[in-house]
Amino acid sequence: MFLGRTFAVSLAALTTLLAGTTSTAHASSETLNAYGASITLPLGLRFRPAPEAEPGNPTAQIASINIGTVSTGAVAVEVEQNTAVGTESARASVDGLNAALLGVGLTAGSVRAECTAVAGQPATGSTTLADAQVLGTPLNSSPAPGTTLRFPLVEVRLNEQIPNSDGSLTVHGMRVRALSGDGDVILSSATCGPATLDAPSDAPLASGAGLYLALGLAAAGGGTMLLRRRRRFG
Repeated sequence: MFLGRTFAVSLAALTTLLAGTTSTAHASSETLNAYGASITLPLGLRFRPAPEAEPGNPTAQIASINIGTVSTGAVAVEVEQNTAVGTESARASVDGLNAALLGVGLTAGSVRAECTAVAGQPATGSTTLADAQVLGTPLNSSPAPGTTLRFPLVEVRLNEQIPNSDGSLTVHGMRVRALSGDGDVILSSATCGPATLDAPSDAPLASGAGLYLALGLAAAGGGTMLLRRRRRFG
Protein backbone atom coordinates (compact mmCIF):
# COMPACT_ATOMS: atom_id res chain seq x y z
CA MET A 1 0.00 0.00 0.00
CA PHE A 2 2.85 2.40 0.93
CA LEU A 3 4.56 1.56 -2.36
CA GLY A 4 1.43 2.41 -4.34
CA ARG A 5 1.04 5.73 -2.56
CA THR A 6 4.71 6.64 -2.98
CA PHE A 7 4.72 5.89 -6.68
CA ALA A 8 1.42 7.71 -7.21
CA VAL A 9 2.68 10.84 -5.43
CA SER A 10 5.98 10.90 -7.31
CA LEU A 11 4.29 10.28 -10.65
CA ALA A 12 1.78 13.06 -10.00
CA ALA A 13 4.55 15.49 -9.05
CA LEU A 14 6.58 14.66 -12.14
CA THR A 15 3.54 14.88 -14.41
CA THR A 16 2.57 18.29 -13.04
CA LEU A 17 6.04 19.68 -13.49
CA LEU A 18 6.79 18.28 -16.94
CA ALA A 19 3.40 18.42 -18.63
CA GLY A 20 3.27 22.24 -18.36
CA THR A 21 0.38 24.43 -17.21
CA THR A 22 -1.35 27.42 -18.76
CA SER A 23 -0.41 30.90 -17.63
CA THR A 24 -2.82 33.64 -16.58
CA ALA A 25 -4.31 35.47 -19.58
CA HIS A 26 -3.46 39.13 -20.04
CA ALA A 27 -5.30 42.06 -21.58
CA SER A 28 -4.04 43.88 -24.63
CA SER A 29 -5.20 46.75 -26.80
CA GLU A 30 -3.92 48.60 -29.86
CA THR A 31 -6.54 51.35 -29.57
CA LEU A 32 -5.85 52.99 -26.20
CA ASN A 33 -5.07 56.70 -26.46
CA ALA A 34 -6.07 60.21 -25.42
CA TYR A 35 -5.33 63.75 -26.58
CA GLY A 36 -6.17 67.19 -25.31
CA ALA A 37 -7.16 69.14 -28.42
CA SER A 38 -7.30 69.01 -32.21
CA ILE A 39 -8.06 72.35 -33.83
CA THR A 40 -8.75 73.37 -37.42
CA LEU A 41 -9.81 76.97 -38.00
CA PRO A 42 -10.56 79.13 -41.06
CA LEU A 43 -7.56 80.63 -42.89
CA GLY A 44 -5.63 77.40 -42.51
CA LEU A 45 -4.91 77.65 -38.79
CA ARG A 46 -4.26 74.17 -37.37
CA PHE A 47 -3.22 72.59 -34.10
CA ARG A 48 -2.36 68.90 -34.29
CA PRO A 49 -3.80 66.54 -31.66
CA ALA A 50 -1.82 67.30 -28.49
CA PRO A 51 -0.79 66.49 -25.90
CA GLU A 52 -1.11 62.76 -26.57
CA ALA A 53 -1.00 59.69 -24.31
CA GLU A 54 -0.79 56.00 -25.23
CA PRO A 55 0.49 52.87 -23.44
CA GLY A 56 4.12 53.67 -24.24
CA ASN A 57 3.69 57.25 -22.95
CA PRO A 58 0.80 57.03 -20.44
CA THR A 59 0.70 60.66 -19.26
CA ALA A 60 1.24 64.05 -20.90
CA GLN A 61 0.36 67.66 -20.25
CA ILE A 62 0.92 71.18 -21.54
CA ALA A 63 0.42 74.50 -19.79
CA SER A 64 -1.89 76.10 -22.37
CA ILE A 65 -3.06 76.33 -25.98
CA ASN A 66 -3.34 79.56 -27.93
CA ILE A 67 -4.23 79.41 -31.60
CA GLY A 68 -6.48 81.87 -33.44
CA THR A 69 -9.77 82.20 -31.55
CA VAL A 70 -9.13 79.26 -29.21
CA SER A 71 -7.27 79.49 -25.92
CA THR A 72 -7.07 77.21 -22.89
CA GLY A 73 -5.33 76.78 -19.59
CA ALA A 74 -3.74 73.50 -18.53
CA VAL A 75 -4.36 70.42 -20.67
CA ALA A 76 -3.67 66.89 -19.34
CA VAL A 77 -4.17 63.36 -20.64
CA GLU A 78 -3.51 59.86 -19.33
CA VAL A 79 -4.17 56.21 -20.11
CA GLU A 80 -4.08 53.13 -17.89
CA GLN A 81 -4.02 49.44 -18.73
CA ASN A 82 -4.13 46.60 -16.19
CA THR A 83 -3.16 43.43 -18.02
CA ALA A 84 -3.73 41.27 -14.94
CA VAL A 85 -7.49 41.87 -14.81
CA GLY A 86 -8.27 43.02 -18.37
CA THR A 87 -9.17 46.69 -17.89
CA GLU A 88 -8.12 49.93 -19.51
CA SER A 89 -9.10 53.58 -19.43
CA ALA A 90 -8.28 56.88 -21.12
CA ARG A 91 -8.88 60.40 -19.78
CA ALA A 92 -8.41 63.92 -21.11
CA SER A 93 -9.09 67.32 -19.58
CA VAL A 94 -8.94 70.90 -20.84
CA ASP A 95 -9.15 73.73 -18.32
CA GLY A 96 -9.89 77.41 -18.84
CA LEU A 97 -11.50 77.16 -22.28
CA ASN A 98 -12.27 80.35 -24.19
CA ALA A 99 -13.13 79.76 -27.86
CA ALA A 100 -15.14 81.04 -30.78
CA LEU A 101 -15.97 79.66 -34.22
CA LEU A 102 -17.89 81.70 -36.79
CA GLY A 103 -19.47 83.90 -34.17
CA VAL A 104 -20.38 81.17 -31.67
CA GLY A 105 -18.50 81.71 -28.42
CA LEU A 106 -17.84 79.02 -25.81
CA THR A 107 -16.30 79.08 -22.35
CA ALA A 108 -15.70 76.39 -19.74
CA GLY A 109 -13.86 75.98 -16.49
CA SER A 110 -13.05 72.46 -17.65
CA VAL A 111 -13.98 69.90 -20.29
CA ARG A 112 -13.24 66.29 -19.32
CA ALA A 113 -13.75 63.09 -21.30
CA GLU A 114 -13.23 59.51 -20.14
CA CYS A 115 -13.41 56.06 -21.71
CA THR A 116 -13.36 52.76 -19.77
CA ALA A 117 -13.13 49.21 -21.09
CA VAL A 118 -13.40 45.82 -19.37
CA ALA A 119 -12.59 42.55 -21.12
CA GLY A 120 -15.72 40.92 -22.51
CA GLN A 121 -17.87 44.05 -22.17
CA PRO A 122 -18.55 47.07 -24.43
CA ALA A 123 -16.45 50.15 -23.71
CA THR A 124 -18.24 53.03 -21.98
CA GLY A 125 -17.61 56.77 -21.97
CA SER A 126 -18.61 59.97 -20.22
CA THR A 127 -18.09 63.74 -20.31
CA THR A 128 -18.04 66.22 -17.45
CA LEU A 129 -18.24 69.99 -17.94
CA ALA A 130 -17.61 72.66 -15.31
CA ASP A 131 -19.04 76.18 -15.69
CA ALA A 132 -19.54 75.67 -19.42
CA GLN A 133 -21.51 78.09 -21.57
CA VAL A 134 -22.37 78.58 -25.24
CA LEU A 135 -23.31 82.15 -26.21
CA GLY A 136 -23.86 82.84 -22.51
CA THR A 137 -26.23 79.89 -21.99
CA PRO A 138 -25.10 77.46 -19.27
CA LEU A 139 -24.58 73.83 -20.28
CA ASN A 140 -25.42 70.66 -18.37
CA SER A 141 -22.41 69.47 -16.40
CA SER A 142 -23.06 65.84 -17.42
CA PRO A 143 -24.41 65.97 -20.99
CA ALA A 144 -26.01 62.85 -22.43
CA PRO A 145 -24.08 61.04 -25.17
CA GLY A 146 -24.55 62.78 -28.51
CA THR A 147 -25.98 66.05 -27.14
CA THR A 148 -26.04 68.48 -30.09
CA LEU A 149 -26.67 72.23 -30.22
CA ARG A 150 -27.26 73.70 -33.69
CA PHE A 151 -26.73 77.28 -34.80
CA PRO A 152 -26.98 78.84 -38.28
CA LEU A 153 -23.33 78.19 -39.15
CA VAL A 154 -22.04 75.97 -36.36
CA GLU A 155 -22.86 72.71 -34.59
CA VAL A 156 -21.73 72.06 -31.02
CA ARG A 157 -21.55 68.43 -29.92
CA LEU A 158 -21.18 67.48 -26.26
CA ASN A 159 -20.12 64.02 -25.09
CA GLU A 160 -19.77 62.85 -28.67
CA GLN A 161 -19.32 59.05 -28.62
CA ILE A 162 -18.10 57.28 -31.74
CA PRO A 163 -18.09 53.45 -31.92
CA ASN A 164 -15.17 52.47 -34.15
CA SER A 165 -15.08 49.51 -36.56
CA ASP A 166 -12.38 47.78 -34.47
CA GLY A 167 -14.67 47.70 -31.43
CA SER A 168 -13.09 50.65 -29.64
CA LEU A 169 -14.97 53.75 -28.46
CA THR A 170 -13.90 57.36 -28.93
CA VAL A 171 -15.31 60.06 -26.64
CA HIS A 172 -14.98 63.76 -27.46
CA GLY A 173 -15.85 65.98 -24.51
CA MET A 174 -16.74 68.92 -26.76
CA ARG A 175 -16.66 69.31 -30.53
CA VAL A 176 -17.44 72.51 -32.44
CA ARG A 177 -17.93 72.11 -36.20
CA ALA A 178 -18.52 74.62 -38.94
CA LEU A 179 -21.40 73.31 -41.06
CA SER A 180 -19.48 74.40 -44.15
CA GLY A 181 -16.62 72.11 -43.12
CA ASP A 182 -14.24 75.06 -42.69
CA GLY A 183 -13.53 74.55 -39.00
CA ASP A 184 -13.46 71.71 -36.47
CA VAL A 185 -12.44 72.03 -32.82
CA ILE A 186 -12.20 68.90 -30.65
CA LEU A 187 -11.53 69.32 -26.95
CA SER A 188 -10.69 66.35 -24.68
CA SER A 189 -10.63 63.08 -26.63
CA ALA A 190 -10.36 59.59 -25.10
CA THR A 191 -10.33 56.23 -26.94
CA CYS A 192 -10.25 52.75 -25.40
CA GLY A 193 -11.25 49.14 -25.94
CA PRO A 194 -11.90 46.52 -26.62
CA ALA A 195 -9.93 45.18 -23.66
CA THR A 196 -9.16 41.67 -24.91
CA LEU A 197 -7.43 38.68 -23.36
CA ASP A 198 -4.29 37.21 -24.83
CA ALA A 199 -4.35 33.50 -25.68
CA PRO A 200 -3.06 31.37 -22.77
CA SER A 201 0.56 30.30 -23.13
CA ASP A 202 2.41 27.29 -21.72
CA ALA A 203 4.26 27.92 -18.48
CA PRO A 204 7.99 27.01 -18.46
CA LEU A 205 9.02 23.64 -17.05
CA ALA A 206 9.97 23.55 -13.39
CA SER A 207 13.61 24.03 -12.53
CA GLY A 208 15.90 24.13 -9.52
CA ALA A 209 15.03 22.45 -6.22
CA GLY A 210 11.43 21.72 -7.23
CA LEU A 211 12.54 19.75 -10.27
CA TYR A 212 15.14 17.73 -8.36
CA LEU A 213 12.60 16.96 -5.63
CA ALA A 214 10.08 15.64 -8.15
CA LEU A 215 12.71 13.56 -9.95
CA GLY A 216 13.90 12.22 -6.60
CA LEU A 217 10.39 11.19 -5.62
CA ALA A 218 9.89 9.45 -8.94
CA ALA A 219 13.23 7.61 -8.65
CA ALA A 220 12.50 6.58 -5.06
CA GLY A 221 9.13 5.19 -6.04
CA GLY A 222 10.62 3.23 -8.92
CA GLY A 223 13.51 1.92 -6.82
CA THR A 224 11.21 0.73 -4.06
CA MET A 225 9.04 -1.13 -6.57
CA LEU A 226 12.11 -2.88 -8.07
CA LEU A 227 13.36 -3.93 -4.63
CA ARG A 228 9.98 -5.41 -3.68
CA ARG A 229 9.90 -7.45 -6.87
CA ARG A 230 13.40 -8.85 -6.31
CA ARG A 231 12.52 -9.93 -2.80
CA ARG A 232 9.34 -11.62 -4.00
CA PHE A 233 10.90 -13.58 -6.85
CA GLY A 234 14.53 -13.85 -5.76
